[in-house]
Amino acid sequence: MKRRHLLGATAAGLAATAWPAFLREAFGDGAACDEAGKPAAAAGSLVQVSAAFRRARQAKRALLVFVIPADDGAKWERGHAFGELLNFGADRDLAPLAGVEVVCATMADLKKLVPSAGDGEPLLVVVRTDKVPVAATQLDVALPSYDGMRGLGGGSWEERMKRDDAIAAKRIGALGALLRKGLGAGADNLEARAASVRARLVKAPPSGAHWAIASGCGTEVEGVDETGLMACGMGHVPSKSRRFLYFFAVEGRGAPPR
Repeated sequence: MKRRHLLGATAAGLAATAWPAFLREAFGDGAACDEAGKPAAAAGSLVQVSAAFRRARQAKRALLVFVIPADDGAKWERGHAFGELLNFGADRDLAPLAGVEVVCATMADLKKLVPSAGDGEPLLVVVRTDKVPVAATQLDVALPSYDGMRGLGGGSWEERMKRDDAIAAKRIGALGALLRKGLGAGADNLEARAASVRARLVKAPPSGAHWAIASGCGTEVEGVDETGLMACGMGHVPSKSRRFLYFFAVEGRGAPPR
């Protein structure tokens, strides 16, 4: 090894020992990981966000956190919104995600790792992993809500479907604009970048969540046997909300709100 490389590695090691505890934890060995570098077993969002932070830093990318609310009802609502974006977002909506590591985590767990993440429960937090101390920026917007999301409401079936689709388009558009604002709105290679996002985050879920399918009478978690949650009476599920990010532990599945 060349002397300058040895000195550089030594200096980097000494610098790391001076980092705050939360950074040393993020860059440590952490939990056992699978071949893709993701935690081998779900052990809470702190494990997930720590592993994602390491991957982001190693790849010299920012970390984007999809914030999991503490309230169980809010988990369902936000999971549906993120599902709409990832499954139905246009290329320009998804392309900004191509340049970041994505993870789903609670603010409580994120703040153990990144104290500067701030207060509240924004939709998203961008963590710039190339800075010490780490810089975090909250991204938030009020999303339109569905009329009668838990009930069919008035009008014909076709009218309700059109209304649902119009609201979904507004929700997806708001989230896409938020991503462009926080991550950049570059127009180069939109189709290819969006395709890479769909391959990475739509075929399989982001770290810290599961994909699930909801209907008016149940929820099925993808890739897990015997996970159906029968809850007839939970109401109408808009078509673009049916595949959503499920933020509960599979072992202790939460019942959907009625």
